[in-house]
Amino acid sequence: MKAPVFFLKNITFTFTGNPLFENFSLDLDEGNPVVILGPSGCGKTTLLRLIAGLIKPRSGEIRRGEKPGGNGGEEAVSFIFQEPRLLPWYRVLENVMIPIEGPLGKKEAEARSRYFLEMVSLGDKSGAYPDELSGGERQRVSMARAFAYPGTLILLDEPFQSLDIPRRLELMDLLLDLLQKEKRRALAVTHDPREAIYLGERILVLTQPPGGVVLDKKISLSPKERAYGSPAHGKLERTLLKALTPG
Repeated sequence: MKAPVFFLKNITFTFTGNPLFENFSLDLDEGNPVVILGPSGCGKTTLLRLIAGLIKPRSGEIRRGEKPGGNGGEEAVSFIFQEPRLLPWYRVLENVMIPIEGPLGKKEAEARSRYFLEMVSLGDKSGAYPDELSGGERQRVSMARAFAYPGTLILLDEPFQSLDIPRRLELMDLLLDLLQKEKRRALAVTHDPREAIYLGERILVLTQPPGGVVLDKKISLSPKERAYGSPAHGKLERTLLKALTPG
């Protein structure tokens, strides 16, 4: 069997002296996107930060892909956060260029940034400042920035939670379309079973610390079945809610 490209193996991580994960393992080789579903405080954001290399586990191994060419280096990953995290004194185009101008050079970074702004339907907003955009538009900019960054895996930390349902569905559709077109992989975390069903090809339910996966479910629903309110969606939502509720 092929070894997973992205994985965590026997991870132990403590926070303020308490174990958040103990000998926790997870591979991300199947499903795209993979969605981690769990209650507040179960370590979802910490899990993303561990994968990104922003924090280190006390023990265990984390693998973040491998750069082309077999040189042993790991792929960089990009983030889409709960808040867009745009710099208000920079224009939209500059915000997208910031993380890639250094490694790619200004000319290539600008061309790449303009391409992805077009992909998220914001090509005409490249010269605007973030406070001139709506909340959904700002999150589209952060999505363009994440895709403009040349990596394999995109990490999503509940980026649609502050949006109303129509905008949320619109951006989730956009994300799924970009993942397919750009051949990227995604790991998303959420506390909302409906969002997990809409996005995920594989859903893992995480318990309270010390974290463990209590359900690992591959999803094979049509877009119509994934829609909020469909019978298939409702049936799966009940399964996920049961897994989220201990006892």
